[in-house]
Amino acid sequence: MGFNILAKTPIMKHKFLNIRFVLIFSISLFIVSCSSDSDDPDNGDDGGGDITLANKKPLGSSANDFLSDAMFSDLRLEIAYVDGYRPAQTTIDNLLQFLAQRLNKSNVSLKETIVPATNVGTLDIDEVVEIENTNRTVFNAGDELAVWVFFADQSSEKDEGNSVVLGTAYRNTSCIIYEKTIEDINNSVLNSNKTVIESTTLQHEFGHLFGLVNGGTDMVEDHEDVTDDDNDENDNARHCVTDGCLMYYQTVSNVFSMADLNSIPPFDSFCLADLRANGGK
Repeated sequence: MGFNILAKTPIMKHKFLNIRFVLIFSISLFIVSCSSDSDDPDNGDDGGGDITLANKKPLGSSANDFLSDAMFSDLRLEIAYVDGYRPAQTTIDNLLQFLAQRLNKSNVSLKETIVPATNVGTLDIDEVVEIENTNRTVFNAGDELAVWVFFADQSSEKDEGNSVVLGTAYRNTSCIIYEKTIEDINNSVLNSNKTVIESTTLQHEFGHLFGLVNGGTDMVEDHEDVTDDDNDENDNARHCVTDGCLMYYQTVSNVFSMADLNSIPPFDSFCLADLRANGGK
């Protein structure tokens, strides 16, 4: 998962994330990416006191709101999905445990929303935003911070060849998980673990919502991956240099290389220090 963040009001655009993990089965090779890379042409600024505006800000801008209780003491999580694409209950349970471990919140509540089938083929960012705008029902209110997570019945339009996107964080309180792609991978790979793939992708994208790495939460020590590729482009920006960290750009690759496929990578000490310095646990 590597990307460069390019400012675009109000959503930040990131270079196409290349979370590459190699899946070898039969004679096929998959190089899979997970992206936090998107731009939103809808800035939500209608000048009419729209209550949804606070949830239409740039990615990473609500990092402290997630981590601390300074502004919001509670978190309201809206899990949206097309019928038939609900994430595993274990994935939801893992996320709730993950949030309790890292956020200073008195209460984390959950609402599930079934979204109509998209029927559009692959999804581009405009379509992702429109789905949210049409179906999201939970927004910041009082002491409660709201977050939207959509599990899609389609793949990303950024998929190309054997490189596919698993998830994208694109607004301050919004992300999408390409559940169809995860299911396709799970159905194609011998001994794969769908819950591990879902949980790792989902928690990684929440890491970006928390402002990691250097994307809204300041670094206590420099640990952002600034490695350039052969084209002198940094596809790893906003990711951690530590192999094995949840925010390492090849995190999912590490999951598949581990003997214990039930393990979800944790944050490393650098990322934990950043989170704690910005109000988290």
